Amino acid sequence: MRLLLAITLLPLLALAQDEIPYTPEVDARTSYTTALQTAKTEKKHLYIQIGEPGCPACKRLYLFMAAHPAISDPMAQHFIPLHLAISRQNIPLFRAWDSPQLKHGVPVILILDPEGKILTTTPASVFTASAGEFSEPKIIEFLGQWAPKPPSPAPQLQP
Repeated sequence: MRLLLAITLLPLLALAQDEIPYTPEVDARTSYTTALQTAKTEKKHLYIQIGEPGCPACKRLYLFMAAHPAISDPMAQHFIPLHLAISRQNIPLFRAWDSPQLKHGVPVILILDPEGKILTTTPASVFTASAGEFSEPKIIEFLGQWAPKPPSPAPQLQP
């Protein structure tokens, strides 16, 4: 049954390869600056996923999140996503974030507030339900935990 499913999905995955966002030649600092400005304007957090074009887990996580509306909808509502590839020109920016790709491997996720402060650095392995399979509930819980909180109402003064 799994073989039949794999054969059926293989052409779709081949088409999806064009959608994988990790392009090593993209300058992370420019993309980061633009995404951070958008996060400030839209009052969202920045979701940064560091990976590599040839990394199977990076591709699986990206495709898994895009294919599940219960994940992609809150992602669009609360986060500005940014997918960055490991490349020579991006290393200085990653060093500024304490080189999470070296400490945790890839994919690794960083959540930053609109001011650029790192709120969490999380290896994607925490999203797995079993070997190599991502868990929709775990990812939804993670996004809910790190989504921006609505501002508290101002206290009412009693006369």
